[in-house]
Amino acid sequence: MDLILSSKKADKTIVEVEGVGGYYTWSSSQFPVLSQKKIAAGLLVLQHRGFALPHYADSSKIAYVCEGECLAGLTSPEDSKEEVVKIQKGDTLPVTVGTVSWWYNGGDTKLSIIFLGESSEDYTPGEYCYFFLTSAAGMLNGFSNELIAKCFHMNKTESEKLMKDQSSLNLLFKINEGIQMPNSSNSAKRKLVYNLDGAKPCVEVKNGGRLSSVSGKNIALLGEVGLSANRVVLEGGAVLGPIFTADSSIHLSYITKGSGRVVIVGLFGKVVLDTKVEEGDLFFVPKFFPFVVEADEGGIEFFSLKTSSKQTYGELSSGKKSIWEAASPSILEASLNMTPDLTKSFKSKIAKGAVIAPPSTI
Repeated sequence: MDLILSSKKADKTIVEVEGVGGYYTWSSSQFPVLSQKKIAAGLLVLQHRGFALPHYADSSKIAYVCEGECLAGLTSPEDSKEEVVKIQKGDTLPVTVGTVSWWYNGGDTKLSIIFLGESSEDYTPGEYCYFFLTSAAGMLNGFSNELIAKCFHMNKTESEKLMKDQSSLNLLFKINEGIQMPNSSNSAKRKLVYNLDGAKPCVEVKNGGRLSSVSGKNIALLGEVGLSANRVVLEGGAVLGPIFTADSSIHLSYITKGSGRVVIVGLFGKVVLDTKVEEGDLFFVPKFFPFVVEADEGGIEFFSLKTSSKQTYGELSSGKKSIWEAASPSILEASLNMTPDLTKSFKSKIAKGAVIAPPSTI
């Protein structure tokens, strides 16, 4: 298996406008595992009043707001109805293949959104391909003024002005103060948005951390596209794992805050990655490979995509769902080559723990 698993920061700038923001990606040339496993990632940063023009892409993904707040508009080709939602730090929002979306930072602070998703149908495997409706790079520019006039029932003068006005637009720009943005919809937010930061954790350990997840159970659209996600917060010195994806799915994570260590073990117990990670890094875990994340003294937080609509993990850690806890004492005694007393002690300690372990006090 020839997979380069080293963690990476975004290395490719798609667009960057001073005072407005930028969009950055992880190129498949520098992070080849993305194209090999047909997954992708992108980071959108917008300053106050920054606006990302309407566009659609060739893959489905989940947006997670790392910081700030914004308005997002989404129009599905299935119903051609624009749904506008206001999202803030901790919110997740699915963006399905072919859905037209725009993004606007109406807040006073910087907006940062990470997009993680699959790229099985991408033109460039491992990298999102975007189709912009407007601007100098917009789809309309490929058609003649005559065709535009016919399609939109315009006269020649109107169509020429429309196309000329497009040429001055960048992919990102600041909205003028006088433009009134549309109102957000509470019903759309209930249907499409799930806040991982404020959700009841699936796992919470005192002095250790917490794990929250979102799947088709929370947002029906995620079930349709076969994606789910989770957010992990580890306090200083705490450890997550070892765990592994137990349903052939893969695991892609982005460090949103702090730093720590990631260890991944592959076939025949071989360590395939043992590296330090920090804010802005992306790391990948192959299917069935157990991994551990250990927080540095200042703690670590990360958002993870799972290419399955279900959050199914095998736990080689402590806890009630641990595979060690489920095993019969005699099987553990024989498999781990332990004495009966040590086996009993091992099982009792496993039962008291969880998939997140606080710093050791020993």
